[in-house]
Amino acid sequence: MKSKTFYYESYGDDFAVTQNLHSDIVDERYKYESKNPFYHIFAFIVYQIIVKPLAWLILKVWFGYRIKNKKVLRKCKNKGYFIYGNHTNYLPDAFTPNIIRCRKNYIIVTSQTTSIKGIKLLVKALGATPLGDTYQAKKNLFRFMKGRIEKKQSITIYPEAHIWPYYTNVRPFDSVNIKYQVLLNAPCYTLSYCYSRRKMIKRPKLTVYVDGPFYPNNELDSKERLDDLTNLIYNKMKERINMYSTYSIHKYVRKESENETREQA
Repeated sequence: MKSKTFYYESYGDDFAVTQNLHSDIVDERYKYESKNPFYHIFAFIVYQIIVKPLAWLILKVWFGYRIKNKKVLRKCKNKGYFIYGNHTNYLPDAFTPNIIRCRKNYIIVTSQTTSIKGIKLLVKALGATPLGDTYQAKKNLFRFMKGRIEKKQSITIYPEAHIWPYYTNVRPFDSVNIKYQVLLNAPCYTLSYCYSRRKMIKRPKLTVYVDGPFYPNNELDSKERLDDLTNLIYNKMKERINMYSTYSIHKYVRKESENETREQA
């Protein structure tokens, strides 16, 4: 595995290989939930029987994968909840939320992920749920998320939005990413993806720490409640990563924007 240096101007920069893929428009025509029974049978077989055990095996062999503090999930075993994590890899970020519990998990993604020709149905069956591009599509997404929580399933959101491969810190993120949980007054957990050195292999070992549950503070007004929960989620991931993410395979270097260069000149 080769080390790389990534140059960024802001924490919103995208280093994912999917960033230049075609993206379908997600409007009111997009069906977040299928009523076709054959689709549900297909989704169950692919998700529970094929992908989950295969994903666990790949992560274990490829990353030396371990999950810590999973026992806290028992506190919400009969509830639907949200999951938030730092976005640093492809397979681990996609499959960890699916592995840690029996009930199905849905991951909020960009429309690029669900626009790949030939595998759109497969990606959707695995729980990929795109953000809406229109007002009505956003309403449909919220209605879908509400239904998942009521069915005691989980919804994963990576609030940093874009993957920074093997990044060993938490990027600041906007409270808008937490609004769905506050609106639904649901609990949440954090997944902190931490990297450490391995003895014989350059690829870092991955350990995922689970923390929670965390709830919105209903004694605060809506804006304060949102900011309070955002800070709680951010600080918990920051605490875990500062403590346990001890090995950097890549370097991330901030480059000056054109405005900063003009100001210095």
